[in-house]
Amino acid sequence: MENRKVRRKEERLDKSVLYASKRKRLMRVRTLPQKWTIVVMIALALLPALLVVPARAEMVNITVTKDSVAIGMNIILRENLTSLPLLDAHLSLANSTTVVQSLIQPITNAIRKTAPSATISSLTLQAKTFNNTGMWTLEENYSIMISNASTDSGSNIRADLGFISLNLTQSLHLGQTELNAIGATILLPALQTKEATYPNLQYFIDGSQTRNAVIPEQTTKTFWLLDFTWIPRISTWTENNDVLAQTTSWSFNPPSPRYNLTLGRPSPEGPLLAKYTAIYQPSIRVTVPSNAWMNGNVLYFDTPTSSEAAMPLIATTSLILGLATFVVDRRVRGPFRARKKKSSKPR
Repeated sequence: MENRKVRRKEERLDKSVLYASKRKRLMRVRTLPQKWTIVVMIALALLPALLVVPARAEMVNITVTKDSVAIGMNIILRENLTSLPLLDAHLSLANSTTVVQSLIQPITNAIRKTAPSATISSLTLQAKTFNNTGMWTLEENYSIMISNASTDSGSNIRADLGFISLNLTQSLHLGQTELNAIGATILLPALQTKEATYPNLQYFIDGSQTRNAVIPEQTTKTFWLLDFTWIPRISTWTENNDVLAQTTSWSFNPPSPRYNLTLGRPSPEGPLLAKYTAIYQPSIRVTVPSNAWMNGNVLYFDTPTSSEAAMPLIATTSLILGLATFVVDRRVRGPFRARKKKSSKPR
C-alpha cells in the first residue's frame, strides 16, 4: 500500500512539473512574436524616412535642385515612310566645341524667352538612327544643366520653369541629319512622294481620317521635335507629393501622340495592303527632392534646416539602438531564465 501511495505521489509530481514546463514554453512562444512584432513595426516606421525611391525614367525628365535644373530629354521618332541617314554621334563641350556651340545657342535663346537669366552650363547629346524590322528610329538624348534659373531667399527657393514650354522652331543640323525640323525636312517630302506614287492613298492624321493630303501636309510642315509650346502649365499636371521621402513630382502624359501620321494603301477589296506611319509621343516629368508646390510654372520649395538634414541619421541611430537593445535583452534574460528553471526543479 505504501509503495502505491509513493508511486501515485511521484506520478502527480511528474505531471505538475511537466505541466509547468509546457506552460513556460508556451509563454515564451507567445512572448517572442510580440517582441519581434514591435521590432518589425519600429523598422517599418523608420525605413520610409531612409529610403528615396528613384523616379521612374521619362522621355523628358526635369530635376530641380537648389542650385540648378537638370533636363534629360530622350526624344524618339519612329517612322517607315522613308529611310533615314545612318547616324551615331556623341557630342559634348569637351570633344566638339564648335558643333555643340551651334546647338547650344538656339536652345539657350529659346530658354531665355521665359527665363532671361538662365544659362546652359553643360550640354551633351547622343544621337543615332537605326532600323528595326522595317521601322526607322531617330533617337536624340540631350543632357542639359541649367544654372541661374532660380532665386534663393535663404529659406525658400523660387524657380521659374516656364522654359519647359520650349519654343524652338529652327533647324538644328548634325552633319547631314536634321534634328529638329523633322516634319518639313524629312517627313513632308516622303509624304508627297507616297501621294504621287499611290493616288488612292488613305490619310490619317492624329487619329482622324482626312479626304486628301492637305491637312496631313500642313500638320507635318509645322512639326518640330523640340517645340514644346503645346504643353499646359505644370500646376495642371498630375502631382505626387511624398511627405516621408520629401520628394514632389509632376507628370504629364498626353492621352494621344503629339504627332501621328498614317498613310494606307488600300487593296481593291478594301483592306490595306500597306501602312506607312510616323509617330512621336513624348511624356514629361518634373521632380524636386523636397516637399514643393507649384503656381502656374513657378516652383517653390523650402530648403531643409539643420534638424531636418539630421533626420536620416537620427532615424538610423534609433533603429540600430532598438535592435541592439533587443539583442542584449535576449542575451541577458536567457541565462537568468535558465538559472530560475534549475532552482524551481524539485530535489
